[in-house]
Amino acid sequence: MTDAKTAFGLAALSRLGLRARVYLLLGSLLAVNMTGPVIMIWYAAMARDLYTATADKDLAALTAAHELENALLNQKGYATYYYLSHDASWLGKLDESRRNFSQWLERIRQQVDAPEAIQLLDAITRAYKKYADAKDNVIDLYQQGRIEAAKDQHWEVRDEFDDLRDLCERFKDFFRNRMRRTGRIYLERTDMVMGVAVIGVAINASLGFFLAYVLVSQILDPIRRLARGERSKEALAGVSNEVKAIGQKFRDLEKDVDQAHLDLEQSRGHLMQSEKLAMAGRLAAGVAHTIRNPLTSVKMRLFSLERGLKLDPTQKEDFEVIAEEIGHIDTIVRNFLEFARPPKLTAQPVSLSDVVDTTLTLLKHRLESYNVTVTLDRVRPLPPINADPDQLKEALVNLVLNACEAMIEGGEIHIREEVGVLDSYGHILAVRISDSGPGIPQALIENIFQPFFTTKGEGSGLGLPIVKRIVEEHGGWITVQSPESKGATFTMVFPYEGAGEWNRS
Repeated sequence: MTDAKTAFGLAALSRLGLRARVYLLLGSLLAVNMTGPVIMIWYAAMARDLYTATADKDLAALTAAHELENALLNQKGYATYYYLSHDASWLGKLDESRRNFSQWLERIRQQVDAPEAIQLLDAITRAYKKYADAKDNVIDLYQQGRIEAAKDQHWEVRDEFDDLRDLCERFKDFFRNRMRRTGRIYLERTDMVMGVAVIGVAINASLGFFLAYVLVSQILDPIRRLARGERSKEALAGVSNEVKAIGQKFRDLEKDVDQAHLDLEQSRGHLMQSEKLAMAGRLAAGVAHTIRNPLTSVKMRLFSLERGLKLDPTQKEDFEVIAEEIGHIDTIVRNFLEFARPPKLTAQPVSLSDVVDTTLTLLKHRLESYNVTVTLDRVRPLPPINADPDQLKEALVNLVLNACEAMIEGGEIHIREEVGVLDSYGHILAVRISDSGPGIPQALIENIFQPFFTTKGEGSGLGLPIVKRIVEEHGGWITVQSPESKGATFTMVFPYEGAGEWNRS
């Protein structure tokens, strides 16, 4: 049951917030600090008043008892002096001492309230009356001249006097003992106050320890760890003031949030711009598709018209220019449609060497018209890969024709087929197409694969982006190298799955 209550108390304490726990500890510490001194002051004042009142009362009673005893002692000897001198003045002094005794006896009776003291006082009263009567009898005998009888009774009165003095001593001892007992009670209560003070000090120390534990473990340490952050070593030297460090941390966080918000706004702007461009691209693709159909009809009618008419040389040249320009427009529209809506790959096992041979055969007359000589470096045919031969042929045609157009007055194209292994990529197949043209300026290399970027007057700027897309759709990549004034080399790299797993990330 005790364990259950303890667990419930700990659970309730754990549910308190950090602020509530700190306030609870501070409130408890303040309450103990205020309650302890108040209790000690109240208790000390009460004990002091009690001791003072009791001590004063007992001291007054003790003093009165001394006076009572002195009044009794003063009565001793007056009867003897009367017998020896027969002077009546001694009897007068005896009467005066008796009045003093009676007055002190009455004063003491008014001061005492303890039953034992009252009993002693009653005994003193009775004994004194008996003693006084006996002494009066002795004096009467002396006055009657019965000297011998008076002497005998005079000795007996002395014994009664001694008994009466013993009672007075007992009465004084009673108050002495009560004063000692009051002193002991005062000391005991003082010890109790000291014990309360010690307990208060222990409670204060415990509460102070827990408060320090909460402040250090749940406030200062988290602030220190937060202030360290990822830059622990740099921040550690500057976290002697945790509040300053955490303030700097929050200011840095605010800057990061502001920067993230700015980046988000920019990204949102870019996204909206991309959506607009995509919409414009879809619209342009629709327009291009719409243009291509009548353009094809125009080409066919123009071809038929050229065959049916007898044209003079000037008209024939005009027809050729018109046909050439219409063909150029058709090429641009076709490239645009192919880039905007690329056809799906029709993959099949095919060797890149077969694609190279087919392309060179297809471009044989074009190469001759450009006065370009092609050399092929092949050790053995490349192994087949799973690819779309028509798409690869189109990519290779674009690269070869680009090289031809770059070499204005003809030149050489060198095609090299390679099989190799790249770290982190595994086995690869590569086809390099190098030309002897002027090369590509370094400032333009970064842009040649961007859509619609071209340095040709009649180019569409879609040839190399289409090549890049085709290669990447086959899981490969294309690179370009162009040393200054030493031509350009385009390298198409493809994974060779037949040699094992393709490792490119």
